[in-house]
Amino acid sequence: MSDPSIPSLVAGLARPFVNLCLLTAVPQDLPASRPLLTLALAGYAAVGLFLAVPLYGGLSGTMQTALDVAMLAFYTWLLLRVSGHAARFDQTLTALAGAGIVLGLVALPLVYSLYASEARGVDNVPATLGYLFLVVWLIVVYGHIFRHALSRPFSAGVFVSLGYMVLSALVMGLVFPPSMAG
Repeated sequence: MSDPSIPSLVAGLARPFVNLCLLTAVPQDLPASRPLLTLALAGYAAVGLFLAVPLYGGLSGTMQTALDVAMLAFYTWLLLRVSGHAARFDQTLTALAGAGIVLGLVALPLVYSLYASEARGVDNVPATLGYLFLVVWLIVVYGHIFRHALSRPFSAGVFVSLGYMVLSALVMGLVFPPSMAG
């Protein structure tokens, strides 16, 4: 019996998260595993750094990424705790972080294209539209995950997801005002 190759291991690890993003998997499909949760959060943070550091600089980008990870974990914990589904925390947060990795990797070329366009002082309508589509899709995917974690209708999951996005934007704006972001 031969050892599996690194690419096949990565593909096997990524597949459930890609399926979550395609809405063909649910958080319950993931194991309730602290090592997988830790790996997913580390990947989520790494992608967050790749997205934030070029725009906000090393220290600010790192702090924003750390705050983003903490807010996602706390929001999920509080929501599940209040709704009586605290036992679903590991799977739910793993699903959210894993989906965030996948969609963040898809967003990377769009975001870098937007950074470059902004630096040249030009509009990049295709990249802007693509990025907006990804934000909407992230809300849908997170809504799908929250729906299953909370055993609620899809619309409730999307509402909770949208609530997280709005709260996240407000907190980031307060902690890192635009005048201090760069």
